[in-house]
Amino acid sequence: MAVIAKPKGGAPSTEKGSGPRSAPARRRRTQEERRTETRTKLIAATIDILQERGAANMTTAEVAKRAGLTRGAIQYHFATPKELLKETVVEIAARMGGMLDVEAARKLDLESRIDHVIDTYWQGYISPTYMAFTEIAVQGRLDPELRAAVRETLDEIERGRADLWADLFADSGLNRDEIIGWRTALQVMTRGLALSKMISLPDAAVNPQIERFKDMFKHQMGVG
Repeated sequence: MAVIAKPKGGAPSTEKGSGPRSAPARRRRTQEERRTETRTKLIAATIDILQERGAANMTTAEVAKRAGLTRGAIQYHFATPKELLKETVVEIAARMGGMLDVEAARKLDLESRIDHVIDTYWQGYISPTYMAFTEIAVQGRLDPELRAAVRETLDEIERGRADLWADLFADSGLNRDEIIGWRTALQVMTRGLALSKMISLPDAAVNPQIERFKDMFKHQMGVG
């Protein structure tokens, strides 16, 4: 494009316009979007600190600093530190629940599905994310109010997970109560094995236990 002679003291212009186009204005985030982003940062910072330092060494000041916010942000978004921990439990449950690809599991035959689900649960219970939950649970042992809040949150989450399991293993020949009972058994066994591994169990002893869990489930669900 040819440049037209600029007026005295002015900037050059082009034949197709009086100057470069300005960038389109960025959409302003809504108040709800800003609120969600701030809460997400605070909860993520809480999980990180729980993983690294434990609940006993965590302070709201440190959470705010890690999130790049002020302590006032915590007080504005969470009425109490316990409410922050309760919402952290919700996020931890969401992260762990997201580890299981339900749609991929549905496409597997029953035996492979059992293997996949148990392997996924095991990886969840030895993950840093679950360690953060363990820290909250230990903290709640001496805090009845926190323990009750965590229990209430987990009960609500568990109802949804029970429905998912009943659907995922509907072809096992077991009724709903039996399927949910085996899910509870899997949780108890894998959590206990994860704790044993954390304390003293050698890694070489872990895989045989996982294989025993799989064999038990396959037997009860009529596989093999």
